[in-house]
Amino acid sequence: MKHIRYALLFLFNYTIDTCYSIKTDQEAYQYCITHPDSFIGIVWPITPGNDAKIKELLQYYGGVHYQKNLQLSYNQAFTLLQKAHPHISNMKEHVNWYFPAGTLKKLARIFVLTFNKPETAVACKHAIRHRFKNLQYRSIHINDTHAETVELAQFFFT
Repeated sequence: MKHIRYALLFLFNYTIDTCYSIKTDQEAYQYCITHPDSFIGIVWPITPGNDAKIKELLQYYGGVHYQKNLQLSYNQAFTLLQKAHPHISNMKEHVNWYFPAGTLKKLARIFVLTFNKPETAVACKHAIRHRFKNLQYRSIHINDTHAETVELAQFFFT
């Protein structure tokens, strides 16, 4: 089973930023499970550039412990949006709005974050979205509960 997992990793285009305290997907997953103040931030592929400013805002509001850059498949994007926006009735149309033609060729940036309280995570999300007003709320997703953190960590890191 372990060999299958590693073989699957080669199917996806991804990189890991090693300047943070967490160095591997396995460490990121364990961190998310054991730290109730952890969150997952997803900077969607539609969000152009400004990565330095995004990281600066994430660090201003909380802690950044890990970054993974990942090219999402259509099915992964669909599944993530279902998790992030379960109230949307026409998910296919929503996915097409979130990811216009060619967008999935760009990388999503996945962060393991900590905030001292959930309200700080919301403030951070709003600050980043304000920077990309033309994208409305499509620039970043930061989950709301620790259960969602664990679910997203399992999706991205196992």
